[in-house]
This record gives sequence, C-alpha cells and structure tokens, in this order.
Amino acid sequence: MHASFVSLGQLLKFAYDATGVLPRKRAERTGRNEKDIKRISKQLERLIDEEGCLMARSKELIRVLYSELAGTIQNPKVSVAIRESINDLFDVYHNVVCNEVTYLSPKDSLKRFYGAHAIPELVLSIQKHILRLNIAAEEFIAPPENDWYLPDISENSTIIWPLDKAMNWIYIHCQTNRTQFHRAGMVIHQDDPEIRQNIENASNWQSGTTFPSWHGLHWNFSRSMDRLVAAEGAYQRAISAKEKESILYVLFLARLSTYVSKQLKEAYGEKFLSEMLQLFKRQRNWLVADLQTFKAQTDNFIEQHAIPEEQHNSVWFKLSNRHWSWFTDQCRHCGATMQELIATSEDHVIPETKIAQLCNQYGDYIVRAALDSLVSVSDLHKSFFGFWKAILKGFDLKKSIITTEADVAAYEAEMRDNQLLNGLQWMVHWNRALIHYRKHEDKEAFRHIEKAFEVAQYSAGKNQYEIVNQFIELAAKNNNWKSFKNGVLWANYLGIRGRWLSNYELTDENLRHAFNIMKNTHFRYGI
Repeated sequence: MHASFVSLGQLLKFAYDATGVLPRKRAERTGRNEKDIKRISKQLERLIDEEGCLMARSKELIRVLYSELAGTIQNPKVSVAIRESINDLFDVYHNVVCNEVTYLSPKDSLKRFYGAHAIPELVLSIQKHILRLNIAAEEFIAPPENDWYLPDISENSTIIWPLDKAMNWIYIHCQTNRTQFHRAGMVIHQDDPEIRQNIENASNWQSGTTFPSWHGLHWNFSRSMDRLVAAEGAYQRAISAKEKESILYVLFLARLSTYVSKQLKEAYGEKFLSEMLQLFKRQRNWLVADLQTFKAQTDNFIEQHAIPEEQHNSVWFKLSNRHWSWFTDQCRHCGATMQELIATSEDHVIPETKIAQLCNQYGDYIVRAALDSLVSVSDLHKSFFGFWKAILKGFDLKKSIITTEADVAAYEAEMRDNQLLNGLQWMVHWNRALIHYRKHEDKEAFRHIEKAFEVAQYSAGKNQYEIVNQFIELAAKNNNWKSFKNGVLWANYLGIRGRWLSNYELTDENLRHAFNIMKNTHFRYGI
C-alpha cells in the first residue's frame, strides 16, 4: 500500500459510525425505511471506492447525516453546534489533504492527523460554537464532573467509558436503578418483550458487551423515561421536558466520545489514547481560562446596555464572531513572533522567561498551544528530513529537460533501497510521464500520469495540482473522457483551477467534449 491519508469516503463513513445515525438492527426505529438505509450504505461504499462525483456525493451524504441527527437532536442550537463542529473537522482534513505531503501509511497518517490537527481543532470548535450560539442560556443539565464526556483511565489500565458514566449519572439523577429505570414500575413477574429487551440492552451497553446505534440508545431511554413519568406510586418520577432533552444530549455526546475513544485505543493502543486525552484536557483548560474575560465582558455589555432577553442570542453571536476573528489574528501574530524567536536563538529554543512574557501578552492558550504544535512539527521534521531530500531530488529530475528513463529508474531504485518508494511512487510515475510528454508521446505519457494521479491523491499535497492538470490534459488528448471527468472532479475537490482549454492543444472535437464536461461539473478555469 502506498503512503496516503485516508480517503474522503473513509472519513465520512467514520463520521456515520461515530454519530451512530444508521441503525444496527432492522427493528430499530428511524425515520428511514430499510431501502433508504441500504441506499445510504451503498453510497458510502461507492464514495470509499472513489466512484462518481466526489463532491456532489459527499455533500449529499453529509446532508443526510445532518438530517438524521436533526430528527433526534431537535434543539436548533445544539444541532447547529454539532453540525458546525463536524464541518470544522472536515475543513481541517480537507486542508491537510490539499496541502500536506505524507510518507506514512493511511493508518499512521491518520494517527498524526489526530494529534497535530483534529484534537486542537476540536478544542477550539467546541468552545467557539458554545459561545456564539449562547448554549449556556438553554440551561441544560449534565453530569457535574468536568470530564464526564471523556474516558477515565486508571493506573492499572481500567477504563471507564463516557457512556457508562452517563448512564450511571442518569439513573442517579432519576433516583432509581438500572432495572427500575427501564422496567418503569412493573413487578418482576410481568413480562413485556420490549422492556425485557431494553433492560438487557442497557446492561450490555454498560458492560461493553455490545455498542448501541444512536437510534437504539435514543429509543431505549426515551421510552423508559416516558414510562417513568407515567408510572404510579413510588415508581413514578417527575422528569421535565428540559431534563429529558438534556439526558438525551448527554447520551449522544457520551456515545460519540466512547465510540471515537474505543477506535483510538483499538487502532493505536491505550498509551496513544491517554496522550490524546491529555492533549485535549490541557488545551481545553488553557482555552477556557482565556475565555473567562470575554464571557465576563459580554455579560457586562448585556447588563450595561439593558439588552432585552430575546436579543441575547444575537449579541453573543455578533460579539463571539468578532472575538474569534481577533483571536485568529492573535494566533497568527504570536506564531510569527515565536518562529522569529526560534530562528534567532542559538539553540533554537524559546527561553522560559520569554514564554512567560508571551503568555502575559497573548494568553496561555495561544502561546502554549502553539508550543504543542511546534513540538509536533519538530518531531515530524526529524523523521521527514530524508524523505524531503528525496522529494527535492525528484523535482530536480522533473525540472531537467535531459532526464532519461535510466535516470528515473536509478531514482526509483534508490528510493526502494532507502524504503521511501511507498511515499514517492507519484514522483516516479510523474517523471516518467514528463519524459514522454516532452516528446509528444501522449499515449505513453497518459499511461504514467494516470498512475501518478492515482497514487498522488491523498498523499502529494500541493504537488497534486500540477499532476491533476496534466492528467486532465492527457486524458483529453487520448479521448479518455471517463478519466478526464475523474480528474476534473478531483480538481474540484482540491479547489484548483484548470488551465485554459486552448493551452491543451486539442482538436476541435476534443475541445467540445472537454468543454461540456467542465461545464457540467462546474470546473473553474484559470491561466
């Protein structure tokens, strides 16, 4: 397997699994029938296989994902916060695929993405949307522990998962136990298949024997709470609409966190999971402390100007957007200052006294999160150095008009000997394509650029841009319109512009074919 990040389809499939919106059992209630669910699953499979229009298909599947969530997450603020946080993560991943080269396997590339990008973005995204949407005003209830939505890992490696913690909190909050919560006051000898199944499922979920879909979890607890409210005598519990809503949101977040955490542990081990939890908590605590001043200022603004309650949401939204714009500028300015300090210091390390001064100026989060990022980049560069030298050597071959097949074969052999070929197959095929391209041997050039195009996806970063354009051009010259369309669709995903069609030196007939495909796929032109 060549080096790459995971595909867009695999990432979207993970989002579906993590949110649990597709039922696991045929009996689970959902707004969609079995035919719809099979269709969605088939679309995900096709996206994973990179079939069809990536952008259109992914946008449709993301829309379906949000639609499924909206059916059970009905508070508009919470629904928007979840949606925007997922969007933020997709945007970060898109930026990485478009700009970063990787020499690692998909699994290891994803591992680096978690620590270098996903966790830091999640810390920011959660706090940003909580503030701008004024979610605190909804007065939801939640477990009192600060880390209720994160796993607890003890010294003897015992892990208490968030879903287990959330379910225990719900039973305590409702002043009952698991059996009576799901049995709703029925005596032991009474037999109701649904209730018996609810109790069995809840027991299996807490023990970790099975894991619920979101629909299964939502249905079980919704029905159980309805029965508790309707029960008579000592078994009856008063659960307000706000409490029920809060409990369901706690379950959703706990289930989501449990799924992601278990996947991290299974893929990379307990040590890595612990490191990611420490990174999240560390950066979250820095950020929350930094945001205290902003929250106090916004509360004071509302009070001093006697803002009516119905306008509070608007005030929080506007002031939050202004704050985050300023915050982004501060992060950028601090990063540039730190880079300059590193470059000018003898040992390329920022002194602690200077770090303290920067914290006073910018706040703990901006400075210390940047230091975390610098450590991550430094660790990458140490292992990346040999690979980067190999890339530069490949570009030297590409620039030279006298590069021969023998030169490329020697480069390929060297990369294989140095165990770097998996990350540089695209460079090898690209150079071979260019040799034939310069000789106007379009058929042979296309054979190699097609291979370069395939392996450069999700691995070559910005280097994909030129490869994609050459792939599109050579596909047109070879009348391969299926490949031409695939190239255009991938170019759309990368957000790159195509060359003017006249630069492709196509026949009139080929120009018409190319123009129609570009028009139908809304491909953007450029010089």
